[in-house]
Amino acid sequence: MRYSATPMLLLGLFALAPFVVLTIITLTDIHIMGYSGQALFASYSAILLSFVNGVLSGQVLEGKPQKYSNRTMVLNHLIMLVAWGSLFMKVPELSIGILLLGFITTFWLDGRWLRLVSQSYKAYSKIRFALTVVLSVMHVIVLFPVY
Repeated sequence: MRYSATPMLLLGLFALAPFVVLTIITLTDIHIMGYSGQALFASYSAILLSFVNGVLSGQVLEGKPQKYSNRTMVLNHLIMLVAWGSLFMKVPELSIGILLLGFITTFWLDGRWLRLVSQSYKAYSKIRFALTVVLSVMHVIVLFPVY
């Protein structure tokens, strides 16, 4: 599969836009339809984490079966289940922390998978790294808005 940096970058930036808005909503303590900014941030984070894991699932399914294909898929689906399960805890701060760990784990899993199949996606890896860092910073800002 061939990757082009421009569509990936645009898709990544469009995915980050709601995070920026929700971070501002959280910092200004605005409630929308009775939901706090943190609750909305956590919900969108779970949606995006599921999407990113879906992309990884597509990469695993598209390629030739590898030694660790099943393990990658199981861990991938486990991350998605934990992400959605974290929303049921009714503690947005804990959900956001768990989702942050989910994004970092997914980035690690994605990198390991690309290394395993011996494919070089330098542009993809750089964009994923940059987006993961920005996303992680926003999660930390939402978790610790006072400091």
